Amino acid sequence: MIKTIIGSSKSATIPRSAKTVLVVGLFVTVVASFFDKGIAHFVNPAFRLGPSSTRILVISPQLTSNTIRKTFAGWSFVVPSDGNITATMEKALTSSVAIPDAKSDQVYTPVTTDYTIKCIYFSMVFEAKGITEDGCVKLFPGLVSNASYLDYFLTTRSPNRWSILMNSKWEPYNTRIAALSLPFEISKGDECATYESTRLRPFGNIRDGISSFPTTATSKCFLRSGDMAVMSLTSTRFTFANKEYNTNLTSQIFADTSDELLLTMNESFKTKTIPPSNRSVELWVELRAKNSSVDILACAYDSYRLDNNPPVRNVECAYYISNVFVMTQPFNPKIKEAAKLPRAYQSGTFMVLDHVPTTSGKNHAPVSLAKLRNDTAAVSDYMARLGTNSDVDYYEGKFFAEYDVKNIESGLEIPLWVLIVSRFILMASFILWQLTNWIIGSPHTSSLYRIIAKRMVSQTDRPVLLRAKIEPHEPLELEGIVLLPGESIQGTDSMNKS
Repeated sequence: MIKTIIGSSKSATIPRSAKTVLVVGLFVTVVASFFDKGIAHFVNPAFRLGPSSTRILVISPQLTSNTIRKTFAGWSFVVPSDGNITATMEKALTSSVAIPDAKSDQVYTPVTTDYTIKCIYFSMVFEAKGITEDGCVKLFPGLVSNASYLDYFLTTRSPNRWSILMNSKWEPYNTRIAALSLPFEISKGDECATYESTRLRPFGNIRDGISSFPTTATSKCFLRSGDMAVMSLTSTRFTFANKEYNTNLTSQIFADTSDELLLTMNESFKTKTIPPSNRSVELWVELRAKNSSVDILACAYDSYRLDNNPPVRNVECAYYISNVFVMTQPFNPKIKEAAKLPRAYQSGTFMVLDHVPTTSGKNHAPVSLAKLRNDTAAVSDYMARLGTNSDVDYYEGKFFAEYDVKNIESGLEIPLWVLIVSRFILMASFILWQLTNWIIGSPHTSSLYRIIAKRMVSQTDRPVLLRAKIEPHEPLELEGIVLLPGESIQGTDSMNKS
């Protein structure tokens, strides 16, 4: 095209309009080629789910821990600081941990079903001491410790708030809060439990602040009645090194500075009795129960002795947020048959979720107790919706779950503005083509063969080749010469030849 433009510029016979169109066409061609290359960067491969889905039953082998409180190896997952805990659980249930033979071109979604809550009110029993007795189930929150408690003092602050002071005999090397167990019982033989999953720190020097970041453990149990118990427990531990309980430090640890349990614990430490001559230890507990939620704040002296040195006393605290209820849901027939439900209770933890706070350098943002409560309730809700659509058998080492499966379809993701610009260029090109035909005429826009044919027709009066219709029974003649004979002539020729 460039050579044509250069050659036409020297020719006086070519109209100026034709030259202009050639230049404009060259410019448009160059721009379009660059646009074509550049626009490719905005078109990306994309995938979408197919319109139909199939439902499958997954039975995957699992490695069970060899402990009293069973759990599957690898079933501990991290919740990002800005992440959704329910989405984390769903991602965990669709990972290779739960589905070892998952196909990469398919998307798995755990089947969930609505449920009906049957019981959210508890008869509270703490360390073998009854607190309330009007609930539909018995809840036994207990702080497992090596200390032998001698005295037990209970203060009822409101119908759903209690303060507990427990005085115990000091035991060398260990008077710390070991772990919280949260079992409950509906009737004899119908029970369920979940346990604190916090990793306890070793004895030794400590520093102020969080010693164990929040973790959530969740469990569910099938009851003999056909109902299901769902339990979720979130725990956070923090310490004060060689100091008393201090609200200034708790305000740096937790974002909820006005939390009732934290403020009351501060008052309890101010009015405490000092352990005389290092021979006794006090455990302070603040407890709150509302509907399916039970919050516990426990603090105690973490005492230990190294060699013959005097015992070191630090303050160790643990904040627990739990969500417990009994629900009913129709049994999934496939899970019921495969897992042989209902069966005897198995003590274990279904999943552990580690909460990662927002960090800045070596510091972390204060932990939000309100968010932990919402997350704990969300975990229980998701476990309840999973309900009878999934199960774990710790003794057989199997995980059962039903999934909706959809195939992944591949394609291209084209931005809307690209489509608009492409249509605009198409319309502009069409208009330019029409203007070209109108401005410079057909001699400069037609093909070579068309131009030659037109010149031949205009310079001769002879007929041109036209399409003709041939009748099979009529002879075709051209200027008296028979080209295709009829049937009578064909017959005569045949006879003469014979």
